[in-house]
Order: sequence, then C-alpha cells, then structure tokens
Amino acid sequence: MKATRTTRREFLEKSIVTGAAIAAGLRAESFGGVAQAATYTASVAITKGSDRADNAFRALQLFKNQIAAAIGNKRVVIKVNFVWYPPALSCTNSAFVEGVLEFLKSIGKRDVVVAESSATGSAWGGYDYNGYWYLTNKYPVKLMDLNQEGFANAQIWQYGSSSSPYYSTQATIRVSKMLMNPNNFIISAAPMKTHNTVLVTLATKNIAMGAPVYDVGAGWNQTGAHGDKSTMHGPLGAPSGTGSGYDYQVLNDNVYRLVSVYGIRPNLALIDGYQGMEHNGPVSGTAIATPQQIAVASLDWLAADRVGLALMGSNVLATLNHREDNGSAMPFPACLNYLWMAGLGEWDLSKIQVIGQPISGNVYNYQANDYQTNGYETAGIRAYPREGTIVNPVQEEP
Repeated sequence: MKATRTTRREFLEKSIVTGAAIAAGLRAESFGGVAQAATYTASVAITKGSDRADNAFRALQLFKNQIAAAIGNKRVVIKVNFVWYPPALSCTNSAFVEGVLEFLKSIGKRDVVVAESSATGSAWGGYDYNGYWYLTNKYPVKLMDLNQEGFANAQIWQYGSSSSPYYSTQATIRVSKMLMNPNNFIISAAPMKTHNTVLVTLATKNIAMGAPVYDVGAGWNQTGAHGDKSTMHGPLGAPSGTGSGYDYQVLNDNVYRLVSVYGIRPNLALIDGYQGMEHNGPVSGTAIATPQQIAVASLDWLAADRVGLALMGSNVLATLNHREDNGSAMPFPACLNYLWMAGLGEWDLSKIQVIGQPISGNVYNYQANDYQTNGYETAGIRAYPREGTIVNPVQEEP
C-alpha cells in the first residue's frame, strides 16, 4: 500500500482554503430538515475530498480548540483497527492516521502512541502489512501492541439468553489497561464497515472490541495462550455458517457492558468513510462501488456513530419487526441504542448538529451483512440493556 505523504505546509494550505469554504457554508442537518440550534446536544463534522489524510485533518480542525482543551496534558492513544489482515480494506489506512498525527502536531501534542490489539494476535504484523512504519520517522509517535501493555480483569456476560441460569452467568476476560487509564486520551480511528453480529463497526465498537486481550500464541494453539475477544461473542465465538442458533444478543450486551460499566470508550471518535466495506464485513466484505471519500469526527462518540450509520444508508439500520420487552420496538445496532438509553451520548439525529458536509448527498446504501439480511442479527434481540439506569427509554411504535 502506498500512503499519501503530504507535507505539513500542504496540509495547512489545503486546510486554510477548505476551512474557509466550510466556515462560509456551515450547515446543520438532520433527516427531518434543519433543526433549531437550541435543540442541539452534540456536534459532528463531516469532511469530504480526494485526500484521505486531509479529510481527517480538516474534520478534527473543526473542533480544534475543544480537542486541545480536552486532551490537556494527557497522553494521546490513537486506537486503529486491524481486526484481520489481509485484506487492507478491513484495516485503518495509514494515510488516515497521518492526518490525525498532523492535526495533533499542529496543536502541539507530542506524547502520542498508535495502538491496536488485532484479532489475528499481532499488531506488529498489522503495522507491517498496512505500511505504518514511515509514520514513526515523520512524527513523534510510537507504535504499540495493546496485548503487551498490561491488563486488568473484567466480568462480561457469558450468554445472551434471558433464561435462568444463563441470564446471570458471567465470564472473566482480560482487558487492556491502556484503554482504561484516565490519563490517556483515546482517539478511535476506525474504518466504516458492516459487521456480522452487531450490524456495523464504527468508533465505539473499535474501542470496546480492541480492549479484550489476545495472546499471539493462541493462533497456533500454544499451551496457555488464548484470546479473550472470542469470549465476547459467547461460547460459540464469532458467528459463522448459516447463523441460526448463534448468540447475537451477547455481543451487544458485552459491548454495552465494557463501555458503560468499565468506561472503555473513545474520548474522540474519528471514522474513515473514504472507502467503506459492505456486505460480509468486518473481514470478508467488499468495497462499496462508489467511494464516499468522507471522514466523520466528534467528541460525542455515540453521535459520530449515529451519523456514520446514517451515511451507510437504510439497509444497515433495521427496526425490530416484532415486539419484545413489554411491547416496545427498538432501532439497531442494539449495543449503540443501549448506550443512548443509558444517557452516554446522543442518538437522536434531530439533536445532532452536522457541520461541514451534509448527510444528504453523501449517503451510500451499503449492502447489509448476510446475517442481517437473513434476520439472524435482529431476531429476539432485547429492547433494553441488562443493567444500568435508563435515561432514554425506547418509544412505542404508533
């Protein structure tokens, strides 16, 4: 892969020109039309262009002062996504990370690391395969493997079933201390793609599923080595085959649990929608036919995922077609909706200020994963999370 190697002067020249254009035509949009400013509870930036790195730089530039203040003296951890490689399409592109690093350099942030815990067991192989090493020569950044930086134990749900005793049975997994450290400012730099269990991979899931530790030796059944990411999916592991009989509820519950109970979440969400993956993501999908050439950024990570989902079109945003939990119906992805119900971010598009590019005109209707098409991902999913205070209950359908 050949990465874009733009100079800082070129970055700044482009960002000044484009930033002026954005400032002149700044807009706020929702699917229901232009919302009133008084109703906004979150802001999300969308940038678009033929340079992937510049898209990331300009999206962050729109929140420059807020991001600088939020980081303060903290170490910055850019959490990328190498869920599986190859293909490169499933991974965070190095040019996108270059845009992040250029932005951090422009605000004087030098204590920066790029980190990952790949489902293949080796972040280092991911850095090699995806051409990351030149970044260490160009910027004051270290590449790190989350699996090798210490862990703490966490309790997750072992099953998604509401039948006793399965409902209350828990499992112990190891999770990255780096992603739990309050002295780290976590940036989720994730590609936009479909997923075989929770419908999509965006900013939130990139962090939650990056936390469970995977021993490198687990890939060849080394004695004592194991991977805790599969435990997040329940006893059967990641779904495969026809999908029937697999536990789709448990991963939604466990992503919600790591985020809400253990605080494993981004401080800043950045989504690379330059070239998204549709169909059988997060690994076996295909590139969308017309690249969107966009980036999405927000300090409200849930709002960023909501806008990202809108940009992926209606095929991946399902509504439960049968009644659950006292007759309520809920939108999907379930884990993200649970987080909104817990009051951890904004999900209502009418309350999200979209700046830069609008949603309309930039939507590509991604083909959903086969599991969603067959109804496996949504059948029987509960409308409410297992635990926590509900701030935003789901509404009855008319």
